[in-house]
Amino acid sequence: MARHIPHAAALIASLCCGLLSVNASAELYTYVNAHGTRVYTDERPQGVRYERVDLPGKSSAQARSSSQLFVYQSPAGERLVTNQRQTAGGMQLIATYGRPTAVVSCRLSPADVMRVGAGPFDDIIVREARAQGLDPLLVKSVIWVESCFDPQAVSRVGAHGLMQLMPGTAADLGVTDRFDPAQNIRGGVTYLAWMLERFEQRLDLALAAYNAGPGAVERHGGIPPFRETRNYVDRVNTHYRLHTAAAAGETPVENAALP
Repeated sequence: MARHIPHAAALIASLCCGLLSVNASAELYTYVNAHGTRVYTDERPQGVRYERVDLPGKSSAQARSSSQLFVYQSPAGERLVTNQRQTAGGMQLIATYGRPTAVVSCRLSPADVMRVGAGPFDDIIVREARAQGLDPLLVKSVIWVESCFDPQAVSRVGAHGLMQLMPGTAADLGVTDRFDPAQNIRGGVTYLAWMLERFEQRLDLALAAYNAGPGAVERHGGIPPFRETRNYVDRVNTHYRLHTAAAAGETPVENAALP
């Protein structure tokens, strides 16, 4: 999914206990704001004294390469800025910075999509689709094309999870962890329903908006002339049509050539 990508927000780290572990290749600046809080940001500060954060072991060219950082908070209120996801110690993810490296993981054959869809995510998909008045098979077709049912999928532009939510879109939808399947599917289904409502239930336009953003659809008066977006709309429609036929017993999806 591609929607607007806001400038990365300043990362506020109250490093009262010196918890700072940054090994990512990124260009950061730091300063102390009027409230005495140390701020880390990817934008050069204006009107304040600041310092550039030099990351050890990285050349200046590497330092300009954006990587993802995570900001965690401990139960005691201590902040940790790190390039590693934390799963222990009760650390709560409160912010992210930068663009992650693209991850592509799809070990499934096209015929697997219905079985996977009927697996660990099926209850969530059916529940959220029905809550928004959508066909669960449409949602499964979108997930297949977006992520191949990989909840840890990351795109080259930083979209995350099963339904490939961008940071700004996730924030608008109240999604705090894009890798959490339940949150991701709820957010993606809600967003797809918004696009269908915005474009008067015209599925092609809603899918194009899901991929390229509603503004692009409106500017071009239809599906934008982007190869990626047009291929995306064609692929989702193909999966949806064939899976619908398979569910009705008309065409075995195993025998269909799916993109």
